[in-house]
Amino acid sequence: MALLDIVLNIFVLYGYIFLFFATALENVPILGAFLPGEVIVVAAGFFASGGDFDLTTVILLACAGAFVGTNISYGLGYWGGRTLIEAIAKKLHVDVDRLRDADRYFETHGPVTVFIGRYMSGVKAFIPALAGAHRMPYWRFLFFSTLGLVSWTFAAALLGFYFGRNWEALIGIIRTIGWVVPVLLILLLALFWYSRRRRAGRSSGEPNGQ
Repeated sequence: MALLDIVLNIFVLYGYIFLFFATALENVPILGAFLPGEVIVVAAGFFASGGDFDLTTVILLACAGAFVGTNISYGLGYWGGRTLIEAIAKKLHVDVDRLRDADRYFETHGPVTVFIGRYMSGVKAFIPALAGAHRMPYWRFLFFSTLGLVSWTFAAALLGFYFGRNWEALIGIIRTIGWVVPVLLILLLALFWYSRRRRAGRSSGEPNGQ
């Protein structure tokens, strides 16, 4: 069975509940290794385009789930330290060298790492844990983590909404080159939508000449 069919069947059975818990658990080390967040949120956006879900509800629930998951991950790192993080990564066959690179970068660019880490497939569930292990002040972590997860969720859901019919190819591109191109595409779509709204507003505000 194709991955889209599997996700669709789960969504049909559990709907928004699955979306919330899946996006929460995919941000937690160990559990996140078995839940492809890109697939889940993009698929939810695709179903919203067909009227099965409400796009606003999809974005809000996915953001809420990711918020819960990243905070659990932060707590694991805060109380368990880097030793626990690396032990989990090794058991899950996560690229430990990549994780250590993120760790070294974190020492000098902590807030940026928290934000960008949201877009790093494979290690994003570990980035909040690294923030906790480094004792990043919670308010700072909360700000940059929320900024990252909200922008990521918007990008994933809108990509599914507008381009979901080709979503398997889209997921492949995202996993290969990362989120830079999709995010730029979303920004271009937002600018296009905004410019159309402005032109429509000007047209409605112009006198009819009578």
